[in-house]
Amino acid sequence: MNNILTVDVEDWYHSNDFNIPVEHYKHFQDRIVPSTALLLELLEKYDLRATFFILGCVAAEHPELVVTIMNKGHEIGSHGYWHKLVYKQTPEEFRTELIRSKRLLEDITGKQVELYRAPSWSITGKSLWALKVLEEEGFTCSSSIYPVRTPLYGIGEAPTDPYYPVVNGDILKILEFPPTVFKMGAVRFPFAGGLYLRLLPGWLIVRLLAKVNNNRPAMVYTHPCDLDVEQPRFKSPAFIRLAHYYNLCSTANKLEAIFAKFRFVTLGEAIKGGCYPALPLPKTRGCAAGLPAAIKGGRT
Repeated sequence: MNNILTVDVEDWYHSNDFNIPVEHYKHFQDRIVPSTALLLELLEKYDLRATFFILGCVAAEHPELVVTIMNKGHEIGSHGYWHKLVYKQTPEEFRTELIRSKRLLEDITGKQVELYRAPSWSITGKSLWALKVLEEEGFTCSSSIYPVRTPLYGIGEAPTDPYYPVVNGDILKILEFPPTVFKMGAVRFPFAGGLYLRLLPGWLIVRLLAKVNNNRPAMVYTHPCDLDVEQPRFKSPAFIRLAHYYNLCSTANKLEAIFAKFRFVTLGEAIKGGCYPALPLPKTRGCAAGLPAAIKGGRT
């Protein structure tokens, strides 16, 4: 079973939990190059390839990092330009930043960029219009809708397997590949990345991945800062400290345990030649939930 490994290339201060305005990014210590290097070394040790969703602002500051990732055989996708929540942008703002990120990454790599992940999984019921924008701008696959509802992101009733979204009756031509959750009856249990990877014991993650692989491939995701045990700490509420700093020292060992037991490929390789259903996403009230008139007909 070929599972999918993905990396969101963002720095420690980019998280939307911290709510830092983009104009203040320059005031914080830049740690993305050494923290990404740790992850690249780990992948090289196990001869694995991953899809790296890279923020445009990171690529602009460190184009050599993008080249290094590409030259090591990994796949490049867009994570947007700034780490802004999609549902807090207008369609026009989203399109502008999306194009800026895509063109920058394509200029650096010399390759088409067709894969996308929203910052903080922020394509939700309030921003399904973003899927149409992605389709119009040449993206073929998104991994942006978490099929578990949280205070920051997620659509609790969204499909858990890859699908072509049906939004307000329109079948879109962009594949949505959701992060893996484990289903126990009606309960959906996230475990395969980020905080969940750090929070849960390694043996349980390995067991759940094996159970998922009885029927389908799994997607594991991580961030360079998940391995950065020396990153600065913000004074934040307890639940935010938990989400960002808990068990950082365990990430590398857990990833090694996973890499030693399971096969991983890039997202692009995993979906190649696949046949996926068209499935509806839950309807929500309001223009922002569906496809605004300015989007439905293409660019205006």
